[in-house]
Amino acid sequence: GSVSYVYQISTYEVTVAQYVEFLNAKAQSDPYGLYNLYMMDGPHGSLISQSGTDGSYSYAAVVGTENQPVRYVSFYDGLRLCNWLANGQGNGDTETGSYDLGLGMWSTRATNATWVLPSEDEWYKAAYYDASNTLYHVYPTGSDTEPAKPTDTTTPREANWGGAPYWGGDVYYTSTGDTTGRSSYGVSDMGGNVSEWTETFSHGGGEYRITRGGDFETGGDAMSQTGTTDLPPWGEQDSTGLRLAYIIPEPSTVFLCLTGLAALFLSWMNRRLR
Repeated sequence: GSVSYVYQISTYEVTVAQYVEFLNAKAQSDPYGLYNLYMMDGPHGSLISQSGTDGSYSYAAVVGTENQPVRYVSFYDGLRLCNWLANGQGNGDTETGSYDLGLGMWSTRATNATWVLPSEDEWYKAAYYDASNTLYHVYPTGSDTEPAKPTDTTTPREANWGGAPYWGGDVYYTSTGDTTGRSSYGVSDMGGNVSEWTETFSHGGGEYRITRGGDFETGGDAMSQTGTTDLPPWGEQDSTGLRLAYIIPEPSTVFLCLTGLAALFLSWMNRRLR
């Protein structure tokens, strides 16, 4: 959790609607597999439809899922999303920028990276650190007490976790703003809902990457400081999503970046960490 530089982290997990924007820009033909067919027909419901043919694919969020976290996204999908943002969106390149995808499973953050998957330390600090008291809480809700376990399907909950009963009926994932728990920095859903990719390699070595936060089915320990899971970078699951971070440029380059990044900050980020 030690991070010596200033960065921003998204208040919410990357949503279905945001990922649809990315797909429509970069997956009209989909050589990198940014779209997973389970997004159309997964065991916990559909979230993104695909229409058209190769070269003219288009995508749409299933009604009601727009503000849910996107899932069935791999570590590589996350890196390509970061590169696309770093390169100005639109037709921006997905293969270079914050990360060099030519390195495959060994891709690491470039020295001049801007939009990134958070490192485990960046994620951990945003989730557990309380700057006002200079201490780390046990849970990503600004507390050392485990969030109350849900007891029904309608009452607003601190975090979406603990298995059945789920959020309501057959809705397993909460949308932005549905849960009341926040980290001390005001970041939402860092515990439960979907586990989140970090760019950090598994502490056990190899190409696996660390995910954090647990998901809607896991117990309270998965949300705590010690809760961590290693996944292969190509893994795409209904319980795994992502959250982005932005590295503040050095002072000499800030002025040049301010105008172009203003709109992006408003739509994707609003939590600044020190």
